[in-house]
Amino acid sequence: MLIRRIRRSFLHQLFLYSTMFYALCSEALAQQKLTIASGNFAPYFQEDDVTGDGYFDLILLKVLNKEGYNNINLVSLNNDAIKRYFINGVADVAINYTAMPPSNSYTSKYRVKFLNRVIMHTDQWSNDIKKLHDLDGFTLASFTGASNLFGNEFKKFTQSDSVKYFETANQQALNKLLHKNKIDVRIGDYLMFYRHTAYISGLNPNDYVSLDLLDYQGSFIVFHDKKLRDRFDHKLGQLIQSGEINTITQEWLKFYNLPSAIEHTFFPSIADR
Repeated sequence: MLIRRIRRSFLHQLFLYSTMFYALCSEALAQQKLTIASGNFAPYFQEDDVTGDGYFDLILLKVLNKEGYNNINLVSLNNDAIKRYFINGVADVAINYTAMPPSNSYTSKYRVKFLNRVIMHTDQWSNDIKKLHDLDGFTLASFTGASNLFGNEFKKFTQSDSVKYFETANQQALNKLLHKNKIDVRIGDYLMFYRHTAYISGLNPNDYVSLDLLDYQGSFIVFHDKKLRDRFDHKLGQLIQSGEINTITQEWLKFYNLPSAIEHTFFPSIADR
């Protein structure tokens, strides 16, 4: 009887200590400050003077909050600044990391993938475009760095003498060039183009066609801490499987009045590490 009582008391104390330890760990996570280097353009990220939350910001915060991280500093940056913040250790996490991740970092198995497309006016000749080389002789334009993002075929094609091609950091300017027929093809994210065309320029997006002709795998989510990366991947996978990510996606599309019937995976999973 005495041994049984001692054992029962020991188990009770072990349970209390375990509960206290779990509570302390949860509190420590909630108080731990995380700095996130994120993008700076709507509707995917927070942008000055634009109402609403960016899609990738929403998902990132949702996952980290569910893992107990509540003290989060989200910094909106351009692509070059995202890289600098992370490499210099200013940021704990970087999303939309477009360069190859540093060797001492930990990369998520999930990538962020925009709806990058070949966009042009709906015209008689546009029906004949089935592959990149069908654009021979046309004037193409894209965002800065695109030639390094869409695979070797795209890079060689845009460097050839058969097309006129240039890149610029001003994506709204690219949209206007296409609207005014100053270029034949605008290469970039279709939802950004749709939003600018319909709600800023007041034009009809249905006057344009978007084609999926690019070899595009998405950009990286990188971490300095392996345990944080693992917790993030595990929880994001759960939210994808449960359908919660799809619910957030549809609500986000509705908020920005974007096409809701799109078949696209914004967080594709790459091969296991």
